[in-house]
Amino acid sequence: MASTKFVRSGSEFEMTLYLDLRRPKEDGYFPLKIKVYTPRPKRRKYYPIGMDMTAEMYEKVFESTRPRKEAKELKVKLEQVLYNFIEVANQLETFTFEAFEKEIFRPEGDSKDIFHQFQKKIDILDKEGRVGSKIAYQTSLGALQRFMKDKKKRNPSVLYFGDVTPKWLKDFESWMIEKGNTRTSVGIYLRPLRHIFNLVKTDNYPFGKGKYVIPKGSNKKKALDKYQLKVLFKGDVENEHQRKAKDFWFFSYLCKGMNMKDILYLKWKNVKKDHIEFVREKTKDTIESQVLIRVPLVEHSKKVIKFYGGKRRRNDEYVFPIIHEEMTEMDKLKAKQNFTRLVNQHMKRYAEKIGISENVSTYTARHSFATMAIRNNASIEYVGESLGHTDIKTTKAYIKSILDDESDKEMMGKLMEFD
Repeated sequence: MASTKFVRSGSEFEMTLYLDLRRPKEDGYFPLKIKVYTPRPKRRKYYPIGMDMTAEMYEKVFESTRPRKEAKELKVKLEQVLYNFIEVANQLETFTFEAFEKEIFRPEGDSKDIFHQFQKKIDILDKEGRVGSKIAYQTSLGALQRFMKDKKKRNPSVLYFGDVTPKWLKDFESWMIEKGNTRTSVGIYLRPLRHIFNLVKTDNYPFGKGKYVIPKGSNKKKALDKYQLKVLFKGDVENEHQRKAKDFWFFSYLCKGMNMKDILYLKWKNVKKDHIEFVREKTKDTIESQVLIRVPLVEHSKKVIKFYGGKRRRNDEYVFPIIHEEMTEMDKLKAKQNFTRLVNQHMKRYAEKIGISENVSTYTARHSFATMAIRNNASIEYVGESLGHTDIKTTKAYIKSILDDESDKEMMGKLMEFD
């Protein structure tokens, strides 16, 4: 829902106040944002302004012919926020999102403090109900503060952007390793910090080639081969927990590697007669061009929906009654984590029972789909779209891991072919 009045500046951009109705909060409010659109190239971005409204409030403020005094005052206040955005954009010689964000997020005063910027980001994520991302930033901030405390022997109050150099980051990495963390964990802790640097566009950017490169760690994709998948599908389970875990594991595999969060957040409006359509929860609020994933429903997938799905009453209800609308985002996150843990634990026990030594987890289902698709001559583009990747590099990482493994096996098999 957007204001009927667009504010324009030539042909370079359009800005408007926008009520984001995609994901209501538990109190029935929606985040109010500034939508920025550029016709050439066609792109749009949404910037939260830290205020929420109901749809009814929005109509009273922006669409009422005779608004009350409070609505008039709020409208003037919000339009001033919009005009401040426009004023920044109009000062640019040429409008680009990169140049605009550099100015709109330019640090001033306390904003030169990394801890301050972290808290601002955490507050925004909290308002948007993005609990998982909020926890990731809180965890990263906590690690940075503990490192500073160990280094300075006191509780740190600030951390300035100018103090974070490539050497500082390398010292943080060494400290993390000494504390028993892996290089993969170091990367998880430092990516939120890099995002904060990208937001404020500081002059002393410490990341990248020739500076500090965030470690990627080992990212070998684990997948089952055709024989193992057959044994896993045909095998007999020991109890109902294993049955449920097996059913949802193969539902993920047969739905193009659909992860557990996307499965649990699936709504009846996503389920058609012979297919489902959905956008990944992970990217729903973070990318400009959404990737709509379309999955044909095979016999097993239909059986899982019929057996485990709730009664279809409204299109906006969740298919699987493991999470519910009345839950808070934190409750939904905990329910998702508990369900994923259940699937992983019981799939591991079931796989060991039928003689599969590999660790069979929900990630294995996703990687196995990608592997089987490649082995059946699927294109990179098909696999990427199926997995919901927005960057072809991510898909290539999957494929490289798969092909490297296949090449190793083929080469090793030929080492004793002396004829």
